[in-house]
Amino acid sequence: MKKYKFLIIGSKGLLGSNIVKYLRKNKISHKKIARNNSDYNLDLKNFEKLKYFFSKNKFEIVINCVAKVNIDFCEKNYKEAKLINLGLVKYLSLLSKLYSFKLVQISTDQVYFQKNFKLNKEKGRIAGVNKYSILKIKSENALKNHKNYLIIRTNFTGKRKNSFIDWLIKSIKKERTINLFSDMYTSTLDVSTCAKYIVKLSLLNANGVYNLGTKNMISKKQFAIYVSRLVKKKIYYKTTSCDILSTRRSKNLGLNVKKIEKKVGEKMITSQEAIKNLVSEYR
Repeated sequence: MKKYKFLIIGSKGLLGSNIVKYLRKNKISHKKIARNNSDYNLDLKNFEKLKYFFSKNKFEIVINCVAKVNIDFCEKNYKEAKLINLGLVKYLSLLSKLYSFKLVQISTDQVYFQKNFKLNKEKGRIAGVNKYSILKIKSENALKNHKNYLIIRTNFTGKRKNSFIDWLIKSIKKERTINLFSDMYTSTLDVSTCAKYIVKLSLLNANGVYNLGTKNMISKKQFAIYVSRLVKKKIYYKTTSCDILSTRRSKNLGLNVKKIEKKVGEKMITSQEAIKNLVSEYR
């Protein structure tokens, strides 16, 4: 049986690929699972093949980056979203007990729901306001009777087709008029920084729930305007509310990151620094 430090499930996605990049850079042993073009090509809907895979390989830490993250898709295709966002997590939890690996589950800031605009703490109020957040909360609960788990609630973006930053920069450069939400606040990280701290936190034997984001929060409107300043292009926009979206969202998604700062012994970057990192990728 071969032994590795990490297994990255969903290694071809935006987050998974950046975690792999960080592991390679720091020469940390790992293997990757994806549907294709990976170390192991598996259909993750086939749980029996997944079990067979774990019976032949040994890992200390398994990071699950797989999820249906399009909120509107989850609303319209609940059965398919449930299989991946909840069913897969439950099965990985069972396998982690059977094969003694630490399971790191990537969750979301979308689980938070409070009306005042203070940064959300890990023990703060959570609520499912749409089917995506409901599934994420259920997947977190599926792990909480298991000692060796780590849940990371985060929000990130990065250079990839159809990502938020990609859509934003293309819209600015093409001088499109876009809607900007003045009432939705996030602590969005650049994906490279997010990947780095996921690995660091995993290696520190952290357990339970951790927020991972910038040390402050800004609105989607403020985020976009700051991007336009850095790319030195005028932005054409209409100020509006996220209430115009077809699927309901929480508005305060800011993350209190004091817990992770204490654990890793480092201060998280600001939203402005994260945006600078993102824009630099497009230069």
